[in-house]
Amino acid sequence: MEKNRVKEGISMNKWIKGILFSLLAFMSLVPKAAQANEEAIRIGVVQYVEHEALDAVLEGFQETLNASAYGERIEWDVNNASGVQATLQSMSEAVARNNDIIFAIATPAAQTLAVTEQEKPIFIAAVTDPVEAGLAESMEHPGRNVTGTSDMAPIDEQVDLLVRNFPDAKKVGLIYNSSEVNSQIQADRAIELLEGQGLSTKVATVISTNDIAQGLNSLMDEVDALFMVTDNTIDSAISLVGDMAKEAGIPTIGSSAEVVETNGLATVSNSYRDYGVQTAEMVIRMLDEDLNPADMPIELGNAFEIIVNDAFAEALNIDPASIK
Repeated sequence: MEKNRVKEGISMNKWIKGILFSLLAFMSLVPKAAQANEEAIRIGVVQYVEHEALDAVLEGFQETLNASAYGERIEWDVNNASGVQATLQSMSEAVARNNDIIFAIATPAAQTLAVTEQEKPIFIAAVTDPVEAGLAESMEHPGRNVTGTSDMAPIDEQVDLLVRNFPDAKKVGLIYNSSEVNSQIQADRAIELLEGQGLSTKVATVISTNDIAQGLNSLMDEVDALFMVTDNTIDSAISLVGDMAKEAGIPTIGSSAEVVETNGLATVSNSYRDYGVQTAEMVIRMLDEDLNPADMPIELGNAFEIIVNDAFAEALNIDPASIK
């Protein structure tokens, strides 16, 4: 009788082991995302300043991730530094401490976070030159915990747009924040290309939005057009910049699609919402394939097109359809 019970116990143990083996085998075939359904994914966002282009980045990023297989598990921690460096530093420290994945919007936010956190994955967007900004060893091989998308504008195409549509222009003005490395890189390239086309240039630099009106006043009587680089300081005050340009009858060419649609004439640009979508897709790929950000190339925009603000054109007595 005792032997039978022992045999039954052994049989039961074998049966349980068989079930456990089968369950483990099944789980090995289930994607990691499904195995960890209960685990929250904490995503912290630091946006440098509020304006149309950067807001569009965040919108595209959140919508794409919320619609993904990970959407129900994501806990968002969204922060905006309002362009204040002291706030940016303390905010970055808290976001790095409390989240699993970090999203930095604009170069100052990316630089601050990259110094603060050197292990957790940091994804960037609205950063023109990640290598020059000290965020990556190269675009192809970032080499550290930072990757994402670059908003490097097609400056050559934007300059061609200006020259093609305003052949009588002789002098072109530029205004930007000289403390933003992205803006300086774009402005240097634009000046090189404009002068290569036989145009002269005049530059006004600012360090805050309080300087913009004075800077523009120094340009308006001397220039025939304004070339706009993507600059957080200028973009955050585009209502003022665009209104002053319209009043002076000066066309503005360049900057982002969102900024032009708010108060500019025309540009060649990728939608900044698309940069958010593209960066979110990189996050999804990292989670799906268990990738290391150091090995994920930083991506450029891939949907550039001519953007024209009809109302701005009409304010300058320009037929919007003539801008090509």
